[in-house]
Amino acid sequence: MGWIEAVKRIATDPSVKVICPVCQKVYLKVRDIPNENNPSEVQRQMLCDKCGAFNALRLTK
Repeated sequence: MGWIEAVKRIATDPSVKVICPVCQKVYLKVRDIPNENNPSEVQRQMLCDKCGAFNALRLTK
């Protein structure tokens, strides 16, 4: 599974367990960061603690 498929799954359910698409060793950690300038928007960050791979997407609540 690549980043596109991982992001699609995490976008709809942040609690889903997704293996890192880079190292394929551990599950990605997911956290939501509120946008202080736009309260209806959140940045969902995905991070691999093993290899450091990172990606993010912007979502509207």
